[in-house]
Formats: sequence, C-alpha cells, structure tokens
Amino acid sequence: MELTDNELTLRLKQNDEVAFETLFRRYYHYLYSIAIQYVKDPALAEDALQEVYLKLWTYRAQLDELQSVRNYLATAMRHQVLNSIRANKRTILRHMSHQVTQTETDTTTEETLLLNEYSSVLQDGLRKLSAQRRLVFTLRSEEGLSNEEVASKLQISINTVKVQYYHACRFLRDYLRQHAGIEAMILIVATFCS
Repeated sequence: MELTDNELTLRLKQNDEVAFETLFRRYYHYLYSIAIQYVKDPALAEDALQEVYLKLWTYRAQLDELQSVRNYLATAMRHQVLNSIRANKRTILRHMSHQVTQTETDTTTEETLLLNEYSSVLQDGLRKLSAQRRLVFTLRSEEGLSNEEVASKLQISINTVKVQYYHACRFLRDYLRQHAGIEAMILIVATFCS
C-alpha cells in the first residue's frame, strides 16, 4: 500500500531516507516542470531541483506533517527559481536568444510561440518608454552596465540613472502584468529588474 504524503513527511522527520527517496521520485517531474517553465535551461532547472531537495532534507525536522509537502516543495521551487534567475540572468538570456533563433526552423512548439509572444510584449512595452528611459534600461539590462557606467556614457547623474531605471522597471512590470502571462512577468522582471 502506498504511503500518503503526510505519512512520508512524518517518516522523513524521523530521518527515514526511504521516505525522502519516495518523495523525491513522487514530485521530481512536477518540480522540474515548474523550474523549466521559468529558467528555460535544463541544467539550471536541475540545479534548482537539487537545491530544493537538499533543503527538504536539511530542514526535514521543521516540516509539519499536517501541511501539504507538495505545496511546500512547489513554493520552495518558486523561491529557488527566482534566486536562480537573479544569479544566472546571462545564461537564461542566452538560452532565450537561442530559442528565438531556432524559431525560424521550428515554429510548432508551444514554448517557442509563448517565448515569441513574451518577447513581442516586452518590445512593445520598451517602445512605450521615453527615449532616455528606454536607453537607460537597455544599457543597464542588456549591456550589463552599472549605474556609474550608464551615467558616464550618457553624461547624466547617477541619481537620474537610478530614477529612470526604477521607473522603466516599474512600467514594464505593470505592462507585462496587463499584456502577458505571469511566467513572462516573473522571468523578465526578475531577469532585468533585479
């Protein structure tokens, strides 16, 4: 007879490695699908997955067996993915660029269509920014320049760069919330505006 999540959580709290392995197998694909949806890179998704399971084992004594371990793992994965996006934004952008390049040869996948849609929505939002705000955003986000480097390049104050970048991110966050799915908003805002 298969053990319930609550029973497995109770056993995990008692250092039962078999319970851990069972939970690992039970939710591996579910958690991987959450990770890949956001980071788009299989290696980064695997890394996030390993971190979540490491935390599950490390903090097993603090688990509440009456709470859903599935929800706990999904929440932990979303937090891990956001941290991963912030830490690996260049890799994710490279992977996204590669995906867009591949659309010329294969336009049938749903992921590719969504990626193109998100990219299109982001470009529309960028066009709605003032010229200076768009330039500040582009220099900071796409070229990776610091506030100081942008200020020097545009011959404006560092404070002006900070204000322009803040307002650009705020506008794009609202624009994406209205015109794109939550995945796009989280991915793009966490990647660019972190």
